[in-house]
Amino acid sequence: MSRNRNNRLLLIIFGILLVAVVANQLVKSSRGDRTFRKDLIEYPAEDISKIIFHSSGFATEGIELFKEDTLWRLRSEGKEYPADQSLAEGIAGELAILEPERLVANRKEAWSDYDVTDSAGIKMTISGPKNSTTDLIVGRFAYNETSRQPITYVRLANDNEVFAVEGYLGLSFTRGLADLRDKSIFRGNRNDFTKITAFYPADSSFTLIREGTKWVLDGGQKADSLKTMQFLNTLAYLTGTEFRDDFDTAGFTGDTYQITVEGINMAPVEIKGFNDPAGMVMQSSVNPQTFFNGETNRMAENVFRGRRFFIPN
Repeated sequence: MSRNRNNRLLLIIFGILLVAVVANQLVKSSRGDRTFRKDLIEYPAEDISKIIFHSSGFATEGIELFKEDTLWRLRSEGKEYPADQSLAEGIAGELAILEPERLVANRKEAWSDYDVTDSAGIKMTISGPKNSTTDLIVGRFAYNETSRQPITYVRLANDNEVFAVEGYLGLSFTRGLADLRDKSIFRGNRNDFTKITAFYPADSSFTLIREGTKWVLDGGQKADSLKTMQFLNTLAYLTGTEFRDDFDTAGFTGDTYQITVEGINMAPVEIKGFNDPAGMVMQSSVNPQTFFNGETNRMAENVFRGRRFFIPN
């Protein structure tokens, strides 16, 4: 009799515990507690060393973004280029913080609904520490019906589960090679510039020197303050927009223009212009591996100013 009472007591206790477990799960569910993975990429941005874009039909097809020492570089069709460091770090940073908001599907048959099939999605391989890799497929973009915030559907290539993550990832992962390349020619603070030397063909070279708050030409002639500020502003943020990958200095025999910028707490920077038959080509010591079309937006004309430009009217 006593044994039966004990069994009934154990059954009652078990029932109470079972109800408590079920209730706890319901509470977690109502609170939106996760029952799936927290991170898609399991290492921080600084540990990402390479990103390879595989998918065909996208501007990023065949592009490899990799870190060499502390700098990001690009590889495409057997050629290497300096990468835009801000964009590269932004892509790595965005991948590192990918956090699923919710699980939207866990069957292969549903992949096409979210464009996360091998053929429809943006497929990439992310390399991390100790030769670890993660294959990720980025699918279509949508809006969260509740928050009206942008979301993107993603899937790990070796998994059936499809997740919704915050943000419009397509904007970051569909850039072309030209967008990802380093376009910098020179960036500096005009208030730090102290001397600018122009080396031009024939006898047209000259020097601009800062004396206090004024700029003077060699020989002591005062430079036009408004035009000088205009020129310094142009130099302070000089960026190319069109590449001249067809150009090679080997065998070039045309006229060469150069200005050298010196200043406080900065190494001298050389900006060169090559008077190529197809148009002026520009290069700088800041980004020496890259040649730009100097005709775009009259960039060469605005950089390689003649002495007369600075003489007051």
